[in-house]
Amino acid sequence: MRISPVSTCFKLSAMTWSQRLQRESWVTAASVLAVIGAVAFLLGCSGSSKLPVPSILNVDTSTNPSSPVGLPIEINGSGFLSSPGQVVFTQSSSGITATVAPNASGWSDTGVVVTVPAGNGTSSFTLPGTIAVTVVTKGGTSNAVNVDLVQTLTFDVNNVTWSTTSPLPSALTGVRAVAVPVNDTNGYVVVTGGYDGASNTTTVFSTTIAVDGTLGANWQSITTTPLPQSRAHHGMAEADPGNSLVPVDKRFIYVIGGQENSTDTPGGTNTIFMASVDPTTGGVGTWTQLSTNLPESLVGPAVAIFNGYIYVVGGLRSDGTPSPNVYSAQVNSDGTLGAWATSTNPHPVGISFATAFGFAGKLYVLDGDINSSTDPNQQGSTGVKDVRFTSARNGVVGNWTATSQTIKSRDKHITWTAFGQVIDAEGVYPGSPGSLELERSVVQSDNTLGSFNGITSSANQIGANVYNAAVLVSPLQSPTATPRFLLLGGQTFSATPPGALSSTVYYNNAP
Repeated sequence: MRISPVSTCFKLSAMTWSQRLQRESWVTAASVLAVIGAVAFLLGCSGSSKLPVPSILNVDTSTNPSSPVGLPIEINGSGFLSSPGQVVFTQSSSGITATVAPNASGWSDTGVVVTVPAGNGTSSFTLPGTIAVTVVTKGGTSNAVNVDLVQTLTFDVNNVTWSTTSPLPSALTGVRAVAVPVNDTNGYVVVTGGYDGASNTTTVFSTTIAVDGTLGANWQSITTTPLPQSRAHHGMAEADPGNSLVPVDKRFIYVIGGQENSTDTPGGTNTIFMASVDPTTGGVGTWTQLSTNLPESLVGPAVAIFNGYIYVVGGLRSDGTPSPNVYSAQVNSDGTLGAWATSTNPHPVGISFATAFGFAGKLYVLDGDINSSTDPNQQGSTGVKDVRFTSARNGVVGNWTATSQTIKSRDKHITWTAFGQVIDAEGVYPGSPGSLELERSVVQSDNTLGSFNGITSSANQIGANVYNAAVLVSPLQSPTATPRFLLLGGQTFSATPPGALSSTVYYNNAP
């Protein structure tokens, strides 16, 4: 009996091979063997081996992404497969289409790093303008995501200038802050906890943020819903539809670990507090202590949120030793967190007061302190020059890869990221305070960071010289289509510590 593979794939949807054998009693042994071979072929032509069609979740972890040409974007999603396909940029207004084959090292099943082309090599995209981005693999073509093209910009530490905006209601160190986006022109900043010079606090402040980076003149003290317990040197994250699978009208903020009492040495907690934020008023709802505690108590952990997961790296344990552990938890649609998973690939060294960010399916950790400590408010010793990244897919962390080191070894510092560029700043570092407040790198097409460039002009220094400050990147685009970086509070990095606490809020007013 001769069996047609094509007809086999069609007929099996109507009856099983067992039914066919029962009906066709004349089947011989030879034909049985043929049937077995056809079944094997059928498994190959069934949906079980069909390659997935790629799907883009977001670009640059944003619901309204924008980018200059010539700089990298991160495409997050699923079904991209393990080997590179292509990324297609189409601008309907100019009729230009450009196809880019990304670097293999910058391609994974859930994230792609690709540099936005200026055009197709013959004609240039219209700037400003909009391009549709799709991912093409052997499985097919993804959905299209629109990206607003802005004028070519390469911000670096030597063309950014700084100013101050509405100060915090009180001077605080060990404070944390997040931005809460509302729409393209409106957002809020929420600040939690911190040490005020006498004790750790339960304070929660909120104010508006404008497109130019300035903050509302009147900070709102959330006295009706303060933190349930005092906190400083904690982690903080904000979940919205751009970075997690939460409803479009929901925003959630998290306070993760940290030190409860300033007299603890260093103490630490493993608790997680969650609150909703009203995207229309900036009002902070009642705080809930989640049932999903961290696996260990941590002070000064590095925290990042992207692609629906929160990642926690390192921090001081209760005995004052730095932890190498990496934890991850999924953000549920109601804002609660799934159980914390402990990675089988911890950070290569125990670390505290490092910084972390996510980009195109990779988790980056910069510098930090490898020493034991009992007082997180102390200026202490300098950290290490240790910059590494790893794959981070659905909460699973891969092996760590070392990349370009920072110029200064820093701890208790801050890191800003925007348009695939990275600014590492402030903190405690070798040399005179203020000698190198800022240094810059860029995420390259293979996921590594380029060499860090330091500041050369005193006119572009921030003038803050603080450590243990809060930091955020505005979710709004400035009138010049450039990012706005904010630095809030902290303690003065001084040649004769301890330095004074700060309430000053800095932001870049150019470019």
